[in-house]
Amino acid sequence: MRFPNILGAWGGKAARASRKQLRSYRLTIFSANPRLDRLRQHLHAELSARDLRISQMRVATAPTHDAVHRMSITLQCPAHLGSALNAIAQGLGKHPDVQRVQYEQLH
Repeated sequence: MRFPNILGAWGGKAARASRKQLRSYRLTIFSANPRLDRLRQHLHAELSARDLRISQMRVATAPTHDAVHRMSITLQCPAHLGSALNAIAQGLGKHPDVQRVQYEQLH
């Protein structure tokens, strides 16, 4: 086996091991406020301050102005930061624009 192939095989194992330590989570936030910009900025600042990165964000506006609007955030979170993510989810429930927060670990 050549030297670059050995390094490639070693690097692949390390990459697979680090991916196993990451967990995927989804936060879904429900709000009656159609302007979710302020909430989105607040959430982005909270996650960045705790070194959590958003992998995907979706905002679904309701068909009528008085209906519930939804923002869904998918995160790749290291196992040791799970408690920080839990604290953020609980804190979002106290935000004035938030009606409900759904928090789940994805497979």
